[in-house]
Amino acid sequence: MRMGGPWMRRTGCSAVALLSALLAAAPARAGWIIDETVGGDDKQRQRLYLQSNRLKTVSMDGARVTQAVVMDLDAQTITHIDYKERAFTTATAKEYADAMREGFQMMGEAMGQSMQGQMKELEEQLEQLPPEQRRQIEAMMRQAQPQGAQKPAKPARKPENCVPDTVEIKRTGKSMTVAGYDASGYQIFTNGTLDSEVWIAPAISAAREIDPEKLERMVREMMKAMPQCPAKGQMIGADPVWKLMKDGYPVRSVEKVGGTVTEVVKAESRTL
Repeated sequence: MRMGGPWMRRTGCSAVALLSALLAAAPARAGWIIDETVGGDDKQRQRLYLQSNRLKTVSMDGARVTQAVVMDLDAQTITHIDYKERAFTTATAKEYADAMREGFQMMGEAMGQSMQGQMKELEEQLEQLPPEQRRQIEAMMRQAQPQGAQKPAKPARKPENCVPDTVEIKRTGKSMTVAGYDASGYQIFTNGTLDSEVWIAPAISAAREIDPEKLERMVREMMKAMPQCPAKGQMIGADPVWKLMKDGYPVRSVEKVGGTVTEVVKAESRTL
């Protein structure tokens, strides 16, 4: 991983002039800036920038930018920016996956040590009880365990060995206008269960800025670090949103579990 300190560095006037000349000569290409709200009653704001296989997601606290994540799909790198600390970290998807894998391993070891400590403390307390009372409590503890709990647990399947979800997309025939864009409604079913409703606006072509194969390659690398199969609806290769984004951008989505609503409040195409 590469660490960065303060972002702003002084540059000579000649370098600035050269850069300005190069930018003026380069053909301008429009990208997209999309403002969204995410959540239920307590909504959070975020801003997305999409252009030329780069995706930047900015988190905001009111009007103040707090942090951002930049995914460069061509370079397969991820940069995390902390605006408060004025610092950033850049790493490849593999480096991030390795760090995640190490973090999960440390968490597992810590949990194991905690459980061992609790069991040792319980055993010490039981030893202080009269034999008959100790046997009664031990019997109650065995009965309280779920069936099969004393059997060795099966190892969790890794993401690469998991069975992809069965995803079905149905058009509802409904339409609405969100942030000034006309959108069509869809229902998304995962393994036969209704997961979410999504409204797609064809006029927002932001998804064309992103190569889905390169995005999938990056996310698949990150998923290798997960200790077990991802939750329903999160299997790579069956992402319904990206299947729909070939027709436009999701200006509103409502998750059936949890009720999380993501809605576009502003979207504009311009040179970034």
